[in-house]
Amino acid sequence: MKTPAWYVFKDFLDQEPLKSSLLRFLSPHLVEIVEQSPSLPFHPSQGIASYKDRLQGIHYSWILPLLEPYSDADKYLFLSILDHKQQEPLLQHFDLSKQTSPLSLWAELFLSKHLYELLTQDHKNLLPKECLPEDPLNFLLDLSRERLLHLVDLLSLHDLALEMRNIINSSHLMKINALLSQDQKNYLFQLRQRIEPIAFKPMGLNHWNGDESLLKKLLHERGLNRLSKALSFSHLSLLWHLSHKLDIGRASIVKTLFKELKNKKAHTLLVSQVCESLQGL
Repeated sequence: MKTPAWYVFKDFLDQEPLKSSLLRFLSPHLVEIVEQSPSLPFHPSQGIASYKDRLQGIHYSWILPLLEPYSDADKYLFLSILDHKQQEPLLQHFDLSKQTSPLSLWAELFLSKHLYELLTQDHKNLLPKECLPEDPLNFLLDLSRERLLHLVDLLSLHDLALEMRNIINSSHLMKINALLSQDQKNYLFQLRQRIEPIAFKPMGLNHWNGDESLLKKLLHERGLNRLSKALSFSHLSLLWHLSHKLDIGRASIVKTLFKELKNKKAHTLLVSQVCESLQGL
């Protein structure tokens, strides 16, 4: 029942003075669903972002495979509707050097609509960002990709704080400290002053070989794990929008780790950790 049409129907009923009379025509089961479903924090007068605006938050790695089948001339047309951060890596990947050209309003509308529909063709019930149900994690969609990745790294420090209690190799501790930025060090210091309520499988840093790139990768995946678990009760459309702010590789990790937690208390704690990490940005 969590389709866009259902949310619009629920929103219509909430604004209808004769709601109680209309509900009489529904089965008791549907009435129960109506009453328990969240209302949309959206009103038609607010409008919905254009297709071009929706494309701006998409990481270029999702667009790259969609443009592969097109001729170079057509690629230039599609690139013209994207922003500079998206254009640059795509031009480099396709070995294109020609500058993109301004488009007419109608051409821009057609191309952006077509490209967005290609992106969402396997997600027919996708809700626009403006129509997402209330969720404490909706704020993630307002972060830049850089701030989102930094938040993931801060989340990973919850795992690191647990692990550092068992590290006895002083050179490892020094290397770990050297890898962290000042705000990460500050946040880690706070975390080490309290008991971490949620522990996942140990990373085994006592057996770490000192490879800095390996540790960064491992910590980043731990941050993605906490983020994905925090999203486990969120609307799938939120997961889609957030995944497409990330590159395909990271999004694949989030999708793999995305699993509804049976322990609701643990989920609530993870959501609070995500919100707390925002203060460290």
